[in-house]
Amino acid sequence: MSKEICEFRKSKGGIFILSNKDKMVGALKKIVVPELRNRGFKGAFPHFRKQEGQLGYLLSFQFDKWGGGFIIEAGVARVNEEGNVVVDGIVRPFQKMNAFHLNNRFRIMNNKNGDKDWFKFDNENENLEEAEFIRMAKNVLPYLDIAENWFEKIKQKQTVR
Repeated sequence: MSKEICEFRKSKGGIFILSNKDKMVGALKKIVVPELRNRGFKGAFPHFRKQEGQLGYLLSFQFDKWGGGFIIEAGVARVNEEGNVVVDGIVRPFQKMNAFHLNNRFRIMNNKNGDKDWFKFDNENENLEEAEFIRMAKNVLPYLDIAENWFEKIKQKQTVR
């Protein structure tokens, strides 16, 4: 797929219309991923990581299996000299980690109020226009600051396990 959000995707069997989820992923890749890169994150959608000294910061996107929404989880881990993270006795390379592997994580927009945790983009399967997905992706950008602020608090406390 190009950087543009396409209405159609080619497959071996022909062409089919992209789902709203596909369009949302395209908008996030176009708007949010470049901002994550500017902030020093590496990785590929939906999992991003950044390391500063012994602390590793992770952001992971997860879509609702029923469609129409996604969440962002932020996590922090202590990275050892070998570049590994130990969580619950399991050793993983930091470069293979995602926020869902960690105990020390935070759901961005966590209101503890049902679906208010979710970034919603799909209302009863209506076919939305590209501009609407771009607008929704831009609405995610301020929440990256919330994650960065949480990372900074953890860094100051240095209480990561």
